[in-house]
Amino acid sequence: MQLINYYELSLIACEPIDENVEIISAYLGEFGFEGSAEDESIKAYRAENEITVADIEILVNELIAKNLCYDDYKIEIIKPKNWNEEWEKNYFQPILIGDQCLIKSSFHKTDLKAKYEIIIDPKMSFGTGHHETTSMMVEYLLSLDLKDKSVIDMGTGTGILGILCSMLGAKNIIGIDNDSWCYENAQENLVLNNINNFEMRLGDAGLLKSYPFQFDVFIANINRHILLADIKYYVKCLKPEGILLLSGFYLEDLEEIKIECQKYNLIFETKKTKKNWIGAMFRKLP
Repeated sequence: MQLINYYELSLIACEPIDENVEIISAYLGEFGFEGSAEDESIKAYRAENEITVADIEILVNELIAKNLCYDDYKIEIIKPKNWNEEWEKNYFQPILIGDQCLIKSSFHKTDLKAKYEIIIDPKMSFGTGHHETTSMMVEYLLSLDLKDKSVIDMGTGTGILGILCSMLGAKNIIGIDNDSWCYENAQENLVLNNINNFEMRLGDAGLLKSYPFQFDVFIANINRHILLADIKYYVKCLKPEGILLLSGFYLEDLEEIKIECQKYNLIFETKKTKKNWIGAMFRKLP
């Protein structure tokens, strides 16, 4: 893969922080940015060959005008680098979830052992199991019987959830992500884990509108705005009595998610909570 530079956009969200971080992340995501947030600080990335500084400034000024973020933002060029080294130094440490699933990188040396061991080299993709939403989705998958089941992983990121599905016995997995870097990185992680029944697709929920197959399990760990807009497409790809796992939203958003799911014969079954984040399981009526 050709190495390219990225723009790194750094923002500080205004009060109310949780709500504005979610709005900003969803807004930037609509324009192809990938990113992460810690408290009020947001970092978002977009390939240098896909956008201009002037375009980024227009987007940021719209956020400032709506009092979503402060005006002391920064736009910097991030040159290709050893992302494994960056993650090892600054972010990613081995993590054990549910005493069954160990997530680590190829550069990690650890004495931790688990029934399922996933190798993730995240580079510029997101999804290492450390965020509460990913952790809850892992816990849900560990609780399900996925033997010979078919799965869609929407917003795949590093591919971690789909990789676990394969290890849990799923017969085939489709991963969908609209970011080209995630698309490439997920495929690299499939190789690291010797996964051969996981197919990546580059795109968004538009791919589902005319999808010819239905699946036993549908995973979407994204954000409230995208979930609410796309649940109607998810349900079309779900078999009767199929399971829909959703995360990426807050406890106060659950009722709105439930109402949207009910419109499409999706029955709420259970929820998990971690630091006000929600993971929820729905089932499609027969």
